[in-house]
Amino acid sequence: MEYLYLLPIVFMIHEFEEIIMLPTWLDKNKAMLYMRFPFMKDKVDSLSNAPVFALTVLEEFIIISACTVMSICMNDLTVWYCCLIAFGLHLIVHIIQFLVIRKYIPVIVTSVLCLPYCIWVFIQVKDYYTLNETLLWGFVGVVVCVVNLLLMHKISPKLWSWMNGNNRT
Repeated sequence: MEYLYLLPIVFMIHEFEEIIMLPTWLDKNKAMLYMRFPFMKDKVDSLSNAPVFALTVLEEFIIISACTVMSICMNDLTVWYCCLIAFGLHLIVHIIQFLVIRKYIPVIVTSVLCLPYCIWVFIQVKDYYTLNETLLWGFVGVVVCVVNLLLMHKISPKLWSWMNGNNRT
């Protein structure tokens, strides 16, 4: 079960690429993204703010780490499994984004490098859960992840503003 400890580490390796590379890449590619994906303008703008984005990543890291520790302490993989499935699907979404945009995006390198870990671990734990349980926990993980991400994209700019003494947002 040593592979449980790796999830927060693998997650952060991927997120470091996003935190470091994505804001600059977005600034350079905003015009193309706005033209091709006008419905994503607000999302692109919010991801361009590195400190705000980093706050969201920090919160996600705390959740993944807490779920990992809880699973280890309780000897129950369920909450960790939800995180693993959601993270693996997150990586697949980035690969699809790369294929749709058809040019380098700062998340592709670590998505390709981290996905084999997710697949390998998924194979390691496949006998712990039935197909229906896997689908259920995968669904739960994705729903929690999406709701959390939507909330954090709203909260992080306000938190960052508050942290910098601007209480008007």
